[in-house]
Amino acid sequence: MNHKTSIKLDFKTWLFLYITKAREVEHIPVEEKIPRKTMDVVGSDPNEVYLFKNYNEYKNFFYMYLNEVNDKLINLAICAKGSKGQIIAFKGLCEQIIVRKQIENFYNSITKKQIDEIHAKGKLTPMEAVQQWESFDLCIKGNKTASNKSRCKYFDYNCHECLMETASHQLEHDKIDFEPIFRKEMRLAKKLTSSKL
Repeated sequence: MNHKTSIKLDFKTWLFLYITKAREVEHIPVEEKIPRKTMDVVGSDPNEVYLFKNYNEYKNFFYMYLNEVNDKLINLAICAKGSKGQIIAFKGLCEQIIVRKQIENFYNSITKKQIDEIHAKGKLTPMEAVQQWESFDLCIKGNKTASNKSRCKYFDYNCHECLMETASHQLEHDKIDFEPIFRKEMRLAKKLTSSKL
C-alpha cells in the first residue's frame, strides 16, 4: 500500500490493505462547501481506496457533494476500519454513490414550471434529450477525465444511465435534427448510382 497521508494505521489494518493490494489515493481535502461540488465521472482501479481520519471526516467528504447523506448507503463503500477509528473506503464506490445521488437529485429538482419554460423556448428537458439520443442510438464521447471505454465501464455498460448523467449537466437541450442531413446524403447517393447506370 502506498502511504500518501500522515494517518497512522494499526498493524492489522495495514496488513489487511497490504494483502489485498489496496492502493491509497489521496482524496481532496474535506471542507464545508456551499454550493456543493460536482463529482466528475472518472474511471478508477478497483484496488484504489481513500483513507479518512475518522467516520466524521468520511461523512463530511460526502457532504461536500450532497445535501443529505444516508449512513447505510455510504457504509457500503467502507472496506476496513482501523483500531483508532480510521476509515478505509473504496474510491470507486464513493464516487459512484456521489454521482448517482447527484443525478437523482438533479432530476427530482426539475419543476413543472421549469419544464413549461423549456418547452416554450422550443428546447428539450434533460429526460427528453436522453430519449432523443436513445432514439438515434447515440453514444457520449469521452473527454479529458474519462474515455469512452472508461465511461462504459463506469456505468456498467448501461447506456441509459450514461446518457442520464450527461444530460444532467444542463437544464435544457437543443433538439437534434438528423433528417435534413440524411435526406441530402440519400439524394447524393441516388445521383451517384443513377449516373453510373
